[in-house]
Amino acid sequence: MNHLEPKVAQMLSLPKEARIAELKKKKWIGYNAANKVLAKMEDLLNHPKTHRMPNLLIKSDTNNGKSFLLKRFIKSHPSYENHDSESLVIPVVSIEIPSEPTPDVIYSLILQAMHIPYRDSYKKEVKSRKVFDAFERFGVKMLIIDELHVLMNTTKLKKAQLLDTLKYIGNTTQVVIVGAGTMEAHTAIVSDGQLANRFEPVVLPQWKLNTDYRKLLATFELIIPLEQPSDLQSQLIATEIFSMSSGWIGEINEILTRSAIKAISSGEERITLDVLRSIDWLTPERRRYTGISS
Repeated sequence: MNHLEPKVAQMLSLPKEARIAELKKKKWIGYNAANKVLAKMEDLLNHPKTHRMPNLLIKSDTNNGKSFLLKRFIKSHPSYENHDSESLVIPVVSIEIPSEPTPDVIYSLILQAMHIPYRDSYKKEVKSRKVFDAFERFGVKMLIIDELHVLMNTTKLKKAQLLDTLKYIGNTTQVVIVGAGTMEAHTAIVSDGQLANRFEPVVLPQWKLNTDYRKLLATFELIIPLEQPSDLQSQLIATEIFSMSSGWIGEINEILTRSAIKAISSGEERITLDVLRSIDWLTPERRRYTGISS
């Protein structure tokens, strides 16, 4: 079973239903661009406090692994007990901006993420003070804000207020802020000159039909529990998957998951062109055009 990692090869002894259940669990694929972003975040987490903290803006189109990358980083930095002071440390706090954000909502989301009790009737100033006190008490080093592109759907005034809130949080707490969103997130940030200088933009790019892409498929093959090698990186298979996915890693993952489930269920035990073409897949472009999900 040279086409599988040893732990994955052991799954072949499981019943089909168990293997399919394992396939449905989302797994991390540590490709180069994502690893660089994680390393950058790691450096920022350990950055000493200064009056002008560096920040990061992660840009990526939908379904290209952005949110999964953030979850992996958050999972690797959980809350823990400081044995010296017998207090809880929360190194990373993460929130997701809702469709209709306000400064008051931002503070409420942070308090919720940290399990700090508050009342909705509290004024924004009270909530902000509780946030800043909690950041200091629990040793928060980084605030992650996902879906930052939502700011572009608000009015010019509301967007300015929200950006001012981010500046205020950063200036007051001296924590690193990592923003994430689609390409529109960058447009929102650069509309404020001060924030534009503080946020370093990094991009999770769309894959191209090249050697790196084929290496990615080879890595996927190592963790897909099929009895027979599929040779995903071969020209015909790789080109077909690329055409179906448009080069987005989230699409690639879903295509391979569905195809592997089909291969296990049918007894084929490998992903072939016929298997790929049998999963009734719509490309991202066709979905946007028709409004139909795959």
